[in-house]
Amino acid sequence: MVPVYFWLPALGCLGMGFMFLNVSAVAEQFRLLFDLNYAGLGVFLSAPFWAHTLVQVPAGLIVDRLGTLRALVLSCVLCAAACFVPLLAPHSLWLAVVMRLIVGLATGLLFLAVVSAVKLLCPPVYMSRAQGLQGAAFSLGTMVPFVLLPWFGGFGWAAAYALGGLLPVVLLVLLVVTPLAPLRQESAAAGLSLKELLAVLGRVAHNRRLWYIGCCHGFSFGTITALGNWLTVMLADSSKASGQVVAGSGGGAVAAWSLATSMVLLAGTFARVAGGELGRPMPKPRLLALLVAGIGLFYLLVALACSSWVSNVWMLLGFALPLAMCCGGTYATVFTLTIEVAGARQTATAIGFMSMLANCVNVALILLMGVVRQYAGGFAPAMCLVGLSVWALILWGRKIDWRSRQQ
Repeated sequence: MVPVYFWLPALGCLGMGFMFLNVSAVAEQFRLLFDLNYAGLGVFLSAPFWAHTLVQVPAGLIVDRLGTLRALVLSCVLCAAACFVPLLAPHSLWLAVVMRLIVGLATGLLFLAVVSAVKLLCPPVYMSRAQGLQGAAFSLGTMVPFVLLPWFGGFGWAAAYALGGLLPVVLLVLLVVTPLAPLRQESAAAGLSLKELLAVLGRVAHNRRLWYIGCCHGFSFGTITALGNWLTVMLADSSKASGQVVAGSGGGAVAAWSLATSMVLLAGTFARVAGGELGRPMPKPRLLALLVAGIGLFYLLVALACSSWVSNVWMLLGFALPLAMCCGGTYATVFTLTIEVAGARQTATAIGFMSMLANCVNVALILLMGVVRQYAGGFAPAMCLVGLSVWALILWGRKIDWRSRQQ
């Protein structure tokens, strides 16, 4: 029997990954459903990430006050409701946006509740394995919609909602029927005073290393979600410009590019599993810098493949795969470094702050690509700008002294 400290984080993060990109996998159907241009589609696709960004730090306080089990139950109920309610009025853009915002809030709470549950349930000897499964399950969840939803044809948008709501319901049922004594016996933590809370937030916000780690995580995690949101459009644009048509295109073209996108996201999934092993023989700051440098390099190469001078769909796929692998490889290093930098007393706040920074970068990437695609006619300028920004981040990170606790 699979221990609860393995299946709980895996199932929770699988659901989060699916709910993040279930709409993106059939984005063209939603664009037509709501009559949006690509800039408007970018805003719609980024809605859950805005809310997810804002809730990172408050979610840690909510988990502490409610307790882990109550926070898990509350987040599952909110996730399920936010996925099922839009089916009542599928053409209402405002209802869809509000529900996607609630998905972002609920998944932010669910993520920290899952982290807290693993901390309470998992023996220390299996902690790194549980974290690896957690990260891999999230990446797997982002891939599943691109494989599954095209099979529903023109009703893919409805299946995105229904299947997204089904996963938290399954987790909720398992939470009810599974004996989770450590979670049920957990008592809510005493709340900090406002002065103490501001002092902790101030110390975290002035830590340069957390800003650097958060931005690195933003360009890695954010790139995975940005590829999930826009890679199908990039591939379709390159295919059309170069005249390279995938077999079975026409009515099945979306399904063909969705499958290709799922393979790229799968590469990121395997890289998350392998990333934890790479941190053993190499110093973690150096490993993070090398992987982020790879992200910057492959962004520039993807920009070249998307450009009007080249516009080669197979070259684009060839560069997107290692880009996703570099992104996935940073996951374990990012969270291990954050814990080391923060210390035991500020771990939850530091992770929340770091994740907030990462989600800000994530939202910016999704919006940037949508706006540039709408008004520049392609993705190459956006990819080039992001690649140069990543290299600027690396140069800034070289000034950080990782041995000092004061930075």
